[in-house]
Amino acid sequence: MERCVLLSACLPKKTSSGSVSVDNNLKTVFVRCEGVRIVYYKINALGMLDFWDKHWEDSVYNVSKEYYRPYLKGFLGYGRVQDVFNKFLPRKGLILEAGCGTGRYVISLRARGYNCFGVDSASKTVQKIKDYFPDLPVEVGDICKLNLKDESIDAYISLGVMEHFKEGPYTAIKEACRVLKKKGIILVSVPQIFLWRKLQAHPEGTPLPENASFYQYAFSVDEFRSNLLNAGFRIKGEYGYYSHYAFTLRFNFFRKALKIFRKLALLDLIIDRMPVGKNISRMRLYVAEKI
Repeated sequence: MERCVLLSACLPKKTSSGSVSVDNNLKTVFVRCEGVRIVYYKINALGMLDFWDKHWEDSVYNVSKEYYRPYLKGFLGYGRVQDVFNKFLPRKGLILEAGCGTGRYVISLRARGYNCFGVDSASKTVQKIKDYFPDLPVEVGDICKLNLKDESIDAYISLGVMEHFKEGPYTAIKEACRVLKKKGIILVSVPQIFLWRKLQAHPEGTPLPENASFYQYAFSVDEFRSNLLNAGFRIKGEYGYYSHYAFTLRFNFFRKALKIFRKLALLDLIIDRMPVGKNISRMRLYVAEKI
């Protein structure tokens, strides 16, 4: 998924047959414009449930006691995600991270005094978290059918998760609205469409490889915003993060340099906070309030 990986970059490369992207954390993917969305397909991938456990086992994450060390001290990253969490998450009240992956944000937020718990569909990953932290409140679950009462939580976080539902994000958004209290806050991020990203995709109608299976969408701002509004939310803010990704799409020299000098990704600390950053970022983070 495009679940947040600190300072990671998607490094696409052009082939003679069209646009094929390579992400640090994924198998090769096939990218195609389809209607108002850009659609990413995995090549030679496992079934989705197995895939997510394999995804979190990837060496990029290197999940270990050392991996969790900064999060146990409350690390939330250096960029816009930290800014938005600090600004909008309630200090009192119950917070759910839906699609918590390795549980790092649950750990970080709890270290900062927030009452946060997590749910994820990757059962082996959840068990691995439990092996390290038996008392951490994370559990296996489906974010489209949460085992929670109506209006039972105060805030809801979902970073880089809802783009992976082939049927679209609306069911998960509506479920978030159900479990949130009135005036509860949702923080949800998904890949966004912008011109340079669209230019890297195959035209609509290009045949798919035989071994391709759906992976994720990138959404137009208007479409995803409409999903939130139609589900019963009021938009309070929109932010971008991983804006350096745009330069990997546009400039070959930057893509090559980034492979050698990974700290170039720290440009996000500047660009994400600029007006243009929100519109060219790999991920768009929406903050909304339940009406």
